[in-house]
Amino acid sequence: MIIQTYNNKNVGIIYFHSDWLQRISKEMRENIPIDSKKPDKWIERVGKEFQKELFMECYEYQLHFWAVCFREILSDSYIDHIFPVLFYNYPIEAGTTYVLAEAKDIENMSNKTLDKAEYKAFELVDILRLNKGIITSNYQIKLVPMCSMHRHPTYKGVDMIYTIEQEPTGFLKDKFSADDKRKSPNTTGIVYPIKEPAIAKQPSYSCIIKEDFQDDKEIAYIACGEYNLVSKKGDDVEYSLENSYTVVLRDDTDISSAMKLCGIKSKKKPYIVSDKKEINKEVLMVDSLSFTPEFIIDSSLIKVKL
Repeated sequence: MIIQTYNNKNVGIIYFHSDWLQRISKEMRENIPIDSKKPDKWIERVGKEFQKELFMECYEYQLHFWAVCFREILSDSYIDHIFPVLFYNYPIEAGTTYVLAEAKDIENMSNKTLDKAEYKAFELVDILRLNKGIITSNYQIKLVPMCSMHRHPTYKGVDMIYTIEQEPTGFLKDKFSADDKRKSPNTTGIVYPIKEPAIAKQPSYSCIIKEDFQDDKEIAYIACGEYNLVSKKGDDVEYSLENSYTVVLRDDTDISSAMKLCGIKSKKKPYIVSDKKEINKEVLMVDSLSFTPEFIIDSSLIKVKL
């Protein structure tokens, strides 16, 4: 049985790069097999290209990823710095308000990608140590399985996401649905992927990816994230919800129409997704990163339920 508790004592900081999100959004929606023989009641028989466009706008998807956790141990709490190193997908059925996946398919892909995840983890550690001057001996370093990413296509929040300098991004927050947080053994939601934690207080992270348009360009972004510490409690698995901060790094330039007229370019600032109070920038492990995770994505595994 899964038990959800609330602690808010420890901190999880998860680092993405915006380029990774754009790639995931693109690759998860390419080459999708659409069964045009079974159109939805409000869709007449139309071309496959239109149906793919419809999926891009209206359907969910999900994938999982391996991550490296750098655990900073304080006097009475942890700060976990978490970096994705390998993204992978698996067979799913995608609807407009749900995603169905078999736990065994997720576990099989997790096991199959372990060796590549370990290789990318060593690569990341070397980059942080050699290029960023990170003293790795200051951290407990663990490879974390089955972190999750889930797409919500339709919900529009009202709360703005801000950059690290407290500038509005134009992106709006989202939240996990009741289905995302199912705790039943056979239909566990995306937020609870771990059934047998390998270590006490094993970090687990889940997030929502969305797309929005800015300056006539579709941009994928993180709209919600939760960080739990997972432990075995007898026959139960306890998920302790902690303070979560999702940091999305950006290298591209931010050029608005007014800036174009003046010939001004400025680097886009990282943004932070959290429901907690503002985090001190000094706590962040990095504010830029030249690292590319592994992507093992095959969108033909997605079955669209029309």
